[in-house]
Amino acid sequence: MDFYRHFFTNDRPGKEISFVFVYLISIIFTFQTLLPAYSSSTYLERFIAPEYVGLLFAAGAFLAMIITFLFPRLLRAIGNVHTTLLLMIVMMISLVVIGYGAGPISTLFAFIVFNAIYPQIYLNIDIFLEALIGDEEHATGSKRGLILALMSFAAFLAPLTMGYLIGDTENHSLIYYVAAAIGFLYIAVLLVRFRHFYDLEYKTIRIRDLLPITFKNRDLSTVMITQFLLQFFYTWAVIYFPLYFSTVIGLSWESIGYIIAVGLFAFVIFEYPIGLLADNHWGEKEMMAFGFTILAIASASLFYLQDASVVAFMTLMFISRFGASLVEVTTESYFFKQVKGNDSNLISLFRLMRPLGNLIGALAGSLALFFFPLPFIFVLLGFVMASGTFITLRLTDTR
Repeated sequence: MDFYRHFFTNDRPGKEISFVFVYLISIIFTFQTLLPAYSSSTYLERFIAPEYVGLLFAAGAFLAMIITFLFPRLLRAIGNVHTTLLLMIVMMISLVVIGYGAGPISTLFAFIVFNAIYPQIYLNIDIFLEALIGDEEHATGSKRGLILALMSFAAFLAPLTMGYLIGDTENHSLIYYVAAAIGFLYIAVLLVRFRHFYDLEYKTIRIRDLLPITFKNRDLSTVMITQFLLQFFYTWAVIYFPLYFSTVIGLSWESIGYIIAVGLFAFVIFEYPIGLLADNHWGEKEMMAFGFTILAIASASLFYLQDASVVAFMTLMFISRFGASLVEVTTESYFFKQVKGNDSNLISLFRLMRPLGNLIGALAGSLALFFFPLPFIFVLLGFVMASGTFITLRLTDTR
């Protein structure tokens, strides 16, 4: 289905999209979603107790999982471009409502909707990218490494912008308004450059039929688990790292922005080279296991650095994100070498690991805070990440 003809009833043939504009919407979307991400846990304390913030993230993740199950049907009904437009509009509205903060009910509900919607747009971008890569599986690691590196550059800019916008005013609402406004830029690029996109023939395999197939395949099931563990880490990084820096360490938001940005810069530096290595030299298995080992050590180290300087925290965040970049690129590369762009159900299941990791991570974090002080939960996170090192050994080596 050609989006241009479907939307404007025009009979001109469809045209291929280009990598350049897939990369562009990826950069815009990453910056948009991460701009409010790291200050959200603190902002939500105006409406809910800190121990329950994780439950709010969990509710959003649970709703995201339900939407993910229905996602292939929506793609077949209105196409990938229409779906992306619809989701972006809903997300923009939710951001405005969160920023306005009229009351606990509307604000918290909008926050749940936002956290349910944004993972689906990542899946839309996946479909665009996979349609371009096609059968060129030898280029999967480098292409995905490049797009992750570009998205990481946007992620690097997001906390710096966050710190600048908040400053000493504690005006968190402005961040949500700016994030909503960025959505107009995303929509503009989508309408101008993607209106000719030909949708793939999305397979109609039900998730309940897909699960046995997936978990009979040891490699697919293992890479699903490693993706889940990575998303578990990201959930704690977004919710509890900034909360730890602001409430326990007592740092300003400007300093927190610098710490997070330096950590995220590791993605910018390493993700594309890691993708090239995965395609041409080392394969994914060894680098993935090494990445989990780094994540385990770096996470647990936060407990022992409560009196450290800002520079020390920057260093630790950089090291931890180097480990995360190893896991992220190799996980993405390994999985997408197994699937095609029209395997929307398999891709949906893989992307389901994002909200599932968010759900379990947020619930685990809230539960842990009822029994342990905030600094100690990073030791627990270290043990969880260490399990990824051993789970990765189940993969069939591609090199």
